Amino acid sequence: MTDTDHTEEQEYLPYCIGNIRQNGVVSTSNRLIRPIELSTNEYKALLYAMAVANYGEKNNQDREITEQTYIYLHKDDLGELLGLNKKNSINVAIDRIYKELSSRVAHFVIEEPADDPKRKVKKVHSVVPIIRELRWEDDLKNALQIRFTSEVLPYFTRLANGNFTTYQLKDLFALDSVTSMSLYSYIVKQEFKYANQDTYEVELSLEGLKALIDIGETKYDRWVDFRRYILDKIVAEINSKTSLKLEYDTIKKGRPIVGVRFKILNDKKENAISQSNEKTKIYLDVDFNDNNLVKELGAKFDMTVRSWYIYANDPNSQKLKKWFKPEGCLTDSQANVIVNDNLFQMEFAKPGLSMAEFKKEMKHKLKNDRDFVQANRTRLNEIFGKEII
Repeated sequence: MTDTDHTEEQEYLPYCIGNIRQNGVVSTSNRLIRPIELSTNEYKALLYAMAVANYGEKNNQDREITEQTYIYLHKDDLGELLGLNKKNSINVAIDRIYKELSSRVAHFVIEEPADDPKRKVKKVHSVVPIIRELRWEDDLKNALQIRFTSEVLPYFTRLANGNFTTYQLKDLFALDSVTSMSLYSYIVKQEFKYANQDTYEVELSLEGLKALIDIGETKYDRWVDFRRYILDKIVAEINSKTSLKLEYDTIKKGRPIVGVRFKILNDKKENAISQSNEKTKIYLDVDFNDNNLVKELGAKFDMTVRSWYIYANDPNSQKLKKWFKPEGCLTDSQANVIVNDNLFQMEFAKPGLSMAEFKKEMKHKLKNDRDFVQANRTRLNEIFGKEII
């Protein structure tokens, strides 16, 4: 053992712990075009690990993720994203995926500045190991710990000052093939150029499209076969399972088809999330018995106003929708704060009502009577000490 190895072994290794349900996105460098020679589940498992690293990096900005950083991967989260239901199948499938992934190399196709001034970029093939170490503990059956290699880390960490794209994991994980995931990722990456347009077009040469989805140039050399067995299936899957909506037509040079022009309907999709998303809070009306459930889905608790909340851009907003309070009204917890405020009781008390009856009546109004809440919003905000209405 060298002195360097000894130092590394004794060194405290920081842990990067992330729950993907609180994030739901993955960011990768735009230099990364695609990984190939990975199965669909291996690719998804890699994206999940990258997403956890993204999440950990954002929440531990004083710590740089390196080869020495262990990243915890929660099997239940990944199992849910992969559509695995039974506990045993989750453990067996995920253990197998990561064991296979740990022994594989990734073949990345990346874009770099070209030496030739006539060309802006050149494509470079890079074959690199992915995982430096994979481990798990007997008493922590629900978590894997991995360390990425230094060769692969630059593709998804330290991106703050670089050129990168953020994707919704729910869209990527909904797709069943690496070919669909590759085309989806490429098109989303172009979206920033057309952010203010209702529709936009992306052109790819036939050769470039086949390379992108890892189909050999000579395979399906008849356009009718390529369209029928490959392209139509990819487009149909993306349209049915993600928020992208694609149409395409062909580009011809004389009679031969030399490329494909994709038309994307830009319906203010969630695919590429702006780095400046507005942090608007949506307060939730949560029964005590549901506290753990909304917490698992990523909701946070505001101690000041005694209420669970999410941000407007939360990827789990649809799952949390049943707890949304009526617009302009208060949640049950917020109403409790108000009706127990002494000054509020003195100001709104009614003759002949017991305190219990007063609280019951006022809670109902605060939770359901938008006009009453809006008419008294200044007073209510004063009680909370912040603008919540």
